[in-house]
Amino acid sequence: MSKHLNEFIEIFNNVKDKGFIETHRSGNTGIGKTFEDCCNIVENNLDIADYKDIEIKSQRNYTGSYITLFTKAPTYPKKANTTLRKKYGSPDKQIPDMKVLHTSIFSTSFNNHKSGYGFKIEIDYTNEKIKLLIKDLSSGIIIDDTIYWSFNNIKEIIDTKLQYIAFIQAETKKNDGKELFHFNQMILLSDFTFQKFLKLLEEGLIMFDIRIGIYRKGKSIGKTHDHGSGFRISKRSLSKAFNMQIIE
Repeated sequence: MSKHLNEFIEIFNNVKDKGFIETHRSGNTGIGKTFEDCCNIVENNLDIADYKDIEIKSQRNYTGSYITLFTKAPTYPKKANTTLRKKYGSPDKQIPDMKVLHTSIFSTSFNNHKSGYGFKIEIDYTNEKIKLLIKDLSSGIIIDDTIYWSFNNIKEIIDTKLQYIAFIQAETKKNDGKELFHFNQMILLSDFTFQKFLKLLEEGLIMFDIRIGIYRKGKSIGKTHDHGSGFRISKRSLSKAFNMQIIE
């Protein structure tokens, strides 16, 4: 178990005792931003844990059946998100001549995307790659099998970022149009391994969620904007991936 666990539990309990706290940012990411601010943790998107060796995940009590384990664009090709969006996306609602791509991809079967393409994950044990297969739905032919994550890249993230996870849940309410959070439960997750990751990915209990949009204004208008594409696990599968300890 993490040698920093006891001090982090104390930090969590201090935040919990504050009761409802007004969000520090609007939208889906407000919960994580608010909790980390209360813990004096600087927000980061790096392949390292958030607090010493502990990764922090935050979620509203009532939302979502999936939790993002980590975000990671494919190893190949370079600028894979832009390639995927431009080649296989569908028109943006606000800027129709630009493409976006939002879809959830499993290893168990091809999905059906409105762009006319199907997406599927395949684990290539021989070449140590997690491949993203793309199929033309009209012909049923796989037209791209070159996009992949290397085993080494994924294993490094799991070994450095996901050894200990504090999954923080919060009760929410609204006051004068503002969302408030009461961080009232922490589930400590540990003992996740790369082999468990592959097994759950193969069983369809972990998926890759693509959330690739575009900037719609400012200097970067029209450029790729990744809204957190990443590997996600179903809540019901947490006990298969981790040892769990609930703290309330």
